Amino acid sequence: MIALEAAIPSESLNGGFDLIGFPPLPSVEVGEGVGNVEAAPITGISVKNVPVTVTGSEVVSDTISDRVVIESDHGAQRGVCNDVQNESCYVDIARPDVVMGSGLIGVSMDAKQTGPHFGGITADIEVRGDFPRKGKVDAEGVAELMQQLKPKSREQNKKQGKCSKLGREKHRALKAIYVISLQEPIFIPVCLFFVRSSPPNFFAGAPRRSRGLGFLLLRSHSTQYFCAMGASPDGKGGIGMSSTATEKFANGIDMDIDEDDDEMFDESFSVQELGEEFLKNLCRKAAVSFFDQYGLISHQINSYNDFVRYGLQNTFDSFGEFLIHSGYDPSKKGEGDWRHARVRFGKVTVERPTFWAVTGGNELNMLPRHARLQNMTYSSRMKVEVELQVYTIKSVKSDKFKTGREEVVEEDIVHEEKREILIGRIPVMVGSDLCWMNEVEKADCDFELGGYFLIKGAEKIFIAQEQICLRRLWISNVQGLTIAYRSEVKRNRLIIRLVENSEVEYIKGVEKILTVFFLSVEVPVWILFFALGVQSDKEVVNLIDYGNNDSSIANILFSSIRDADGKCSNFREGKNSLNHLDKLRKETRFPPEEGVEECLRRYLFPSLHGFKQKARFLGYMVKCLLQASTGRRKCDNRDDFRNKRLELAGELLERELKVHIAHARRRMAKTLQRDLYADRSVRPIEHYLDASIVTNGLSRAFSTGAWSHHYKKMERISGVVANLGRANPLQTMVDLRKTRQQVSYTGKVGDARYPHPSHWGKVCLLSTTDGENCGLVKNLATTALVSTNIVESIVEKLFDSGMEKVVNDTSSSLDGKDKVFLNGEWVGVCENSLSFAAEIRRKRRRKELPYQVEIKRDEPKGEVRIFSDAGRIMRPLLVIENLFKLKAFKGKENFTFQSLLDKGIVELIGTEEEEDCRTAWSIKYLLTEVEGKRSAKYSHCELDMSFLLGLSCGIIPFANHDHARRVLYQAQKHSQQAIGFSTTNPNIRVDTLSHQMYYPQRPLFHTMTSDCLGKSGYPLGKNRMQPKPELYNGQNAIVAVNVHLGYNQEDSLVMNRASIERGMFRTEHVRSYKAEVDNKENQEKKRKPEDVINFGKIESKIGRVDSLDDDGFPYIGASLQSGDIVIGKSADSGADHGVKLKHTERGMVQKVVLSSNDEGKNFAVVSLRQVRSPCLGDKFSSMHGQKGVLGFLESQENFPFTTQGIVPDIVINPHAFPSRQTPGQLLEAALGKGIACGGSKKYATPFSTLSVDAITEQLHRAGFSRWGKERVYNGRTGEMVRSLIFMGPTFYQRLIHMAEDKVKFRNTGPVHPLTRQPVADRKRFGGIKFGEMERDCLIAHGASANLYERLFTLSDSSQMHVCQNCKNVANVIERTAAAGRKIRGPYCRVCQSADDIVRVSVPYGAKLLSQELFSMGISLKFETQLC
Repeated sequence: MIALEAAIPSESLNGGFDLIGFPPLPSVEVGEGVGNVEAAPITGISVKNVPVTVTGSEVVSDTISDRVVIESDHGAQRGVCNDVQNESCYVDIARPDVVMGSGLIGVSMDAKQTGPHFGGITADIEVRGDFPRKGKVDAEGVAELMQQLKPKSREQNKKQGKCSKLGREKHRALKAIYVISLQEPIFIPVCLFFVRSSPPNFFAGAPRRSRGLGFLLLRSHSTQYFCAMGASPDGKGGIGMSSTATEKFANGIDMDIDEDDDEMFDESFSVQELGEEFLKNLCRKAAVSFFDQYGLISHQINSYNDFVRYGLQNTFDSFGEFLIHSGYDPSKKGEGDWRHARVRFGKVTVERPTFWAVTGGNELNMLPRHARLQNMTYSSRMKVEVELQVYTIKSVKSDKFKTGREEVVEEDIVHEEKREILIGRIPVMVGSDLCWMNEVEKADCDFELGGYFLIKGAEKIFIAQEQICLRRLWISNVQGLTIAYRSEVKRNRLIIRLVENSEVEYIKGVEKILTVFFLSVEVPVWILFFALGVQSDKEVVNLIDYGNNDSSIANILFSSIRDADGKCSNFREGKNSLNHLDKLRKETRFPPEEGVEECLRRYLFPSLHGFKQKARFLGYMVKCLLQASTGRRKCDNRDDFRNKRLELAGELLERELKVHIAHARRRMAKTLQRDLYADRSVRPIEHYLDASIVTNGLSRAFSTGAWSHHYKKMERISGVVANLGRANPLQTMVDLRKTRQQVSYTGKVGDARYPHPSHWGKVCLLSTTDGENCGLVKNLATTALVSTNIVESIVEKLFDSGMEKVVNDTSSSLDGKDKVFLNGEWVGVCENSLSFAAEIRRKRRRKELPYQVEIKRDEPKGEVRIFSDAGRIMRPLLVIENLFKLKAFKGKENFTFQSLLDKGIVELIGTEEEEDCRTAWSIKYLLTEVEGKRSAKYSHCELDMSFLLGLSCGIIPFANHDHARRVLYQAQKHSQQAIGFSTTNPNIRVDTLSHQMYYPQRPLFHTMTSDCLGKSGYPLGKNRMQPKPELYNGQNAIVAVNVHLGYNQEDSLVMNRASIERGMFRTEHVRSYKAEVDNKENQEKKRKPEDVINFGKIESKIGRVDSLDDDGFPYIGASLQSGDIVIGKSADSGADHGVKLKHTERGMVQKVVLSSNDEGKNFAVVSLRQVRSPCLGDKFSSMHGQKGVLGFLESQENFPFTTQGIVPDIVINPHAFPSRQTPGQLLEAALGKGIACGGSKKYATPFSTLSVDAITEQLHRAGFSRWGKERVYNGRTGEMVRSLIFMGPTFYQRLIHMAEDKVKFRNTGPVHPLTRQPVADRKRFGGIKFGEMERDCLIAHGASANLYERLFTLSDSSQMHVCQNCKNVANVIERTAAAGRKIRGPYCRVCQSADDIVRVSVPYGAKLLSQELFSMGISLKFETQLC
């Protein structure tokens, strides 16, 4: 439907408009002799099928005034029209909502575009006095449009020297024409303006035209068109379109308009104008600026900062007032009334981390390195204002006429105190606002990211926990069909169930009824409706508003009414329904103190204030449940990320802190209650609140990893806190980006382990752990962000965008209006959800709303859901319709990601909102056309497809060519086990175990992820990105695919001995040994000599002490071997408590650290260094999951060599590729070969890799074979090898799994005292596990003697005696023989004889089993045969 309202100049205009079929308009005089303006509404005319044409090309006017007043039947409407010579005359409507209601002409337009012109538009015209209300009007959108088109003020024009000298004379104006479609959900405003000479430049960059009347603006949520409106080139005056506008119309861009006041859409703009290269560079720069602004672990730090700013105060505020009553012990009452206490928490303050110095007693700033070196917790003091009131209660008589009661209770305050006290210490996240390192220019380590805690010197991190979102209605069919309104507060929860009304159990097919579970009470839903003020059954049915005449639904409603009548027959009368609820409430185990009306007002849907509003929402819940029962609405999927939220440091700390504060309050209540008796006095608050409860509780939770359950108070869960991995920096980054889904039983968890479509772009689809946590532990995608809680209220801005308030009655109908939910709470309704959602998006792109606000328009359900809560995963996408603004960025090398957000070029999209987006996978999809057709309509575009993967997956070259399992191996295992350079500050760290590679290298190839995370200034070219060095941990080796003497079968490698000797894959292994003793200065009481332990050197019987100094520590550079004492420690009694090097441990002393911590402990750390070159059995891996161990070290002269004299470093077996399905490694070698020869094509980014033809062509130009094969010669004979060998540089990693750490050798040694079998620990000189399959291998090889020796002779060989008569075990006893002498020997107690007893050799385990069974009354019989 098109609504027209026009004011046409009375006199004939030269080249003016001709509206065919319209009657002449009456003249209305306005102003003081200024002229006539025709503005009266038209009514009472009906014209059908009238062609509407616009003719004329130019309007000439002598003067244009700056103000015009237009009269209508709704009073004076004011429009402003500033006069600027050679500029347009705009009309700004101040009250469009009123104007649109006055005398509008409705036109139902069904126009078809033919060629570059619209030609004549045939329309059905219907003239009405009032606008038809059945249409959907976006008045706010019109107002915003007119506001944007408003000209500059006269003061601004004066400043610019453009003030016209023309005064108030004649008026010539044309009001805006509004176009609203009623047949489709589309809003199309059409704006026509008179111009003085040539049309103005409405939009930035739009070409001026010499002839024309204005422009036509068509707008919708899915398509926006801009076309010039004016004289056609042939001068016939049709409504035409320029060629550029025609192209724009053909391309068609999705989503809504996003015009800025200073920069508007260029009608001639096309995405193709920017060019593919420019757009790709823009995506790269946008990604670089994104990581510069947000980094990789911003979600951890932002969540903790948000907790310190707001969450900490909210945690204490949630406890409210705490009442402590006297113990009412009559023997201790004394004189006076019973005393009571009231405790309130106030403002919370958190200091920065400090600690006390031992010497001087000064308080110093605690840095992370102090806590790490001194085994302290990096924490800060937390103080809170506590108000304590002690009062007595008296009952006094009052005026019943005024108070309504004969007696009232008065409080007489006896003692009052308010002060700030220490409540405990809270751990500080490194890199947060509380951390001192947040202010320094350079961190201790170049790879330092922060995001972790230091608990007693150990680095701890939070793993993001996936939890079900509580901010939405939840429909489930697990135990019957239910819909739940869930909340963190238990009393706010409400569940509606659709249950079978059967008196006898297990009878199917009976009638179903609706019941409500609220406040631990289950009542029929009809009773709750009437308790909320509904007057009739019909009103309840109207509130439910199911809409479909379904007999099954009618049966459910009738059954619910009958059930309500059965439970409370007269619930419709008066307050009987409330009385029935109150009766059930009082019968519960822990009834609330408030009355039933107060409970409904406070606990039932607390965001809605009126009872009628609550009844409406209850009806909507019933409607959703009924739709689910008939299949018109799906049940919610718990694996969908729209239904999940990530709990990070803020939420997890808040949950744990509440547990310990509640514990401290309970302890305070017990202590304070004793002092409330009359014979005792109340002491200061510090005496009652124990700060150590909070401090020790948090420290214990971090250390043990047992965290409080999110809803079960008495349970604790694991998997929340983990140790930070430091094998290499990539492992550190990946650990900080992990998520975990908690399940009660890991055996059968349904579809939780499988990828879900909502994971797209949010979590990595490949990298997950193996084993029992497969699919439960995930990794965030590279550009994934986690939203934080938006504190500012956005409700008012929603009202400004067209939202209406929820009426507090049950009679008015909401038919045709969609409900608006903000974080799951019903806040309003809107008539046109399409334009409302578009308006919210426009405001978000204009910085009027926070960037993390998520908007979802659910048309089938009639909902608009808006979320601003924390824990939602979001990611950046390019906005296609705003790409025209990129012209302002052309030529700019450096711009921030924030500037792209401010311009609306990039926006953060959440899981639900992404369902409404049509996202192009890359730039090329925006520019390509399929078979001559126009390109698809995309609303957004990915920055790069590799960002869909996780961090460790996105840096794998040609990952899309490899088998997914091999990519998972590399991403989850090998990349985190590779040895690189873990930290750049090893001198101030004392890690238990660390590895460092001597000569780490970057790979030859590049990927988008590594470049965007790197630094600019690549030495080989201008403005090239230098890959982040810590992402790759390995070296580039020349790899040949060949069989070499059979030593590289079964995934083993053959390496060049000369390369090893030159330093390839040489690493340093550092292990630290720690010991602590009590500080003598802090020892208050006398202790036993055996309990007083000190560092020192004594003669030891457990190991060698040759390398120790007198203080008990080795000197720097000492060479220690297995069995040496590394730290000397002894008691005053002479007992040796030294730390001994275990089996296979050795090294050179690198550093010795002595220190003390704040717990009164002196401790020492000794680090041993060991240089390790690759040896047989060490594990290596490429970046494609091709793992293998070193099988043979070959001399360089025996290796095959090429015609250029190149000898490979590694030879791998060709059978590794077809079975593992990793052609990506071959492509990497071929690409690396071309890059090494000076090739310019270097990128191996997943999903946008080079084609095989491009790689082969680059190799061919370098002078090599297209397929990477080379002619080689045998190193042993010098003969040419007949077959060609594939050879090229490949990036290989040395893993931490080394043969020296795993080798076991043992003949005999320590055994377990119970089973007498070898102990299991390798460092205790134990044995190796030997199972049935290993036994079968030795039997198959015929090595039975070796098997007998290993499993019996050297293990647990033993002897026992067996009686051959009764076949029972005979015991060796001392018995009296003939002549009274005593003899000792085997004797069978069953046969009472010592004859026929043989001695057999059996494992001690078998003997132990027979003895244990005998103790249970079970006797084993043994068959024996003489050998």
